[in-house]
Amino acid sequence: MRQYHRWVSILAAIFLLIVSVTGVILQVQKLTGDDADAGDHAAAPAVVGGLTTAMSPTEYAALLARTLNAVRARVPNSPVTTASLKMDGSVVQGIVTLPGDPPRQLVVDARSGRVLSDERGEHDSLIMRIHSGAILGDPGVVLGILWGSALVILSITGGWVYFDMYRRRRKAAKRGLFW
Repeated sequence: MRQYHRWVSILAAIFLLIVSVTGVILQVQKLTGDDADAGDHAAAPAVVGGLTTAMSPTEYAALLARTLNAVRARVPNSPVTTASLKMDGSVVQGIVTLPGDPPRQLVVDARSGRVLSDERGEHDSLIMRIHSGAILGDPGVVLGILWGSALVILSITGGWVYFDMYRRRRKAAKRGLFW
C-alpha cells in the first residue's frame, strides 16, 4: 500500500503544484483587478461592414436606441445595469443587462430591433464559490492566496524531503525509487 501511495502522491503533487501556482496567480489578479485576457480582444480582426470608428455617433446612437426600444417593449420601466454594442459575425448585437438576482441579459439585433435572447444570468455553483473563496468576498480571495501559497510550499518542501531521503538511500547502496 505504501508503494501505491507514493506513486499516486507523485502524480498528485504535480497536479497540486500546477493547480496551486495557477490558482495563486488568478487570485492575485482578481485581488488587484488585473485582467489577463484584456489583450485578446484588441487583436481581433476587423469585420468589413461592421462597427468601425468611421461610423458617426448618430449611427451608433440609432443602433443603441433600437436596442433599448426592443428591451423597453419586452420589459417596460425596468432599470438598466449595462448597455453595449457588439459584433457577432455580420450581426450587430445590442446587449442589455438588467439588475436582479440573478441578473437578466437581453441580446438584441441592433439593426432590426429583434430580441435574439432573453436569459437569466447564472451564479457560480456553491462548490466553485467555496473553491475560489468567493463565498467569503475579498477576505476569501486573500485566504485563497494563502492556501494556494501553502500548497506551493508543501509541494516544494515535500519534494525536497523526498529527494533528500532518496539521496541518503543511494549512499547506503539501497536501490529503488520507492521503499
